[in-house]
Amino acid sequence: MVASLKVPTAMRRITDGVDRIDVPSGPLADALEELEARFPGIKARVLDDVTGDIHPFISIFLNDNDIHYLRGLETQVNDGDEIVIVPAIAGGAA
Repeated sequence: MVASLKVPTAMRRITDGVDRIDVPSGPLADALEELEARFPGIKARVLDDVTGDIHPFISIFLNDNDIHYLRGLETQVNDGDEIVIVPAIAGGAA
């Protein structure tokens, strides 16, 4: 009864290079708690410490669906699902 959470390249220094972890089925918030339990400090890069909401520069997808259009952190994660965290990329020519 697990889903897969893909760790973005930009956060893999916190995970010692681990690019994917198994997380329990249930609310997405529980999957992020599992990520934090395994790699302390990573949750602060995904969630706002004050509001507990997802940082505005982070997108999270569940099976290619943006969770902002689902139930946010309460989105249900089922066995075999894939969660992908995508940090915003800035830059370019001026």
